[in-house]
Amino acid sequence: MTLVQLFNSSRALRAAIIVSTLLCPAAVAETAHMVTTEGGFKTTHGLSYTITSDQMIAKGPKHRTDQFGENPYEISLGALFSDDGVVMVHAERVANQSGASNYQDLVRSKWPDNTFRFSGATCIDVSVSEIEGEHDLEWLRDNGFEPTGPMVFVQYYATTDDFNDEIVITLLARVDACTSELEPSEKLAPLRESVVITRVD
Repeated sequence: MTLVQLFNSSRALRAAIIVSTLLCPAAVAETAHMVTTEGGFKTTHGLSYTITSDQMIAKGPKHRTDQFGENPYEISLGALFSDDGVVMVHAERVANQSGASNYQDLVRSKWPDNTFRFSGATCIDVSVSEIEGEHDLEWLRDNGFEPTGPMVFVQYYATTDDFNDEIVITLLARVDACTSELEPSEKLAPLRESVVITRVD
């Protein structure tokens, strides 16, 4: 499975196609769910967390809306960058309050804390053509991280009890090749150790 397919299959309702829309400045202010803080970001919706690092470079946040299946989302995106990896942060809200951000089918995680669930780490090999038109991957490329070639990948999800506010933490790191001997979780350990994620409410 490609990174693009993993991103799409991991979203609410597992929608396969992301349709981006442009926001006017007033709308952006109303739908922003993340702000910058020292060393990273703070989420500002129903799940208040800080995501920071003294070893990585923070870029963002960018605010927008997307449509996943029949559900509109308000999305704030930021990331922490190193030479060979990235920690991407999404703070999102289901705009129609339908409770679509339900990840109860995923395994509960101990990291960043037991509020989160995760999809399992894997290795993928992404071609240049596969990232064309994919907002998040193009955003990474535009900010200096080329998301192509062999990489290890995992996503962690936390949601409010009504499944309308969510945080998605994505870890992505370069590797030499996807082989049967590779242990993706071990390759992602340096990224986990480089980031401090704390609930602040």
